Amino acid sequence: MKTTIVYLLHFNIPYKRVSHYIGSTTNLKERMHNHINGRGSKLMKAVSESGIKITVARTWEGDRNFERYLKNQKNNKRFCPICQGGK
Repeated sequence: MKTTIVYLLHFNIPYKRVSHYIGSTTNLKERMHNHINGRGSKLMKAVSESGIKITVARTWEGDRNFERYLKNQKNNKRFCPICQGGK
């Protein structure tokens, strides 16, 4: 059974006041390739088309339930070490 990775992406500049994206995958390298090429979620397609650079800021081992839990927190910035000055 493959391990699911929950990941937090940081945008170098906000897209319409959004600076982060949380997702999950079993293959982070392939998923990042898709995000960079505008495939996947509508937000990531718009970010890609806007030329905004993305960085994997943090990862966790988890599942879709953990991904939903993080998304429901509505404050992704507090999970981001880039926004928190490397904390």
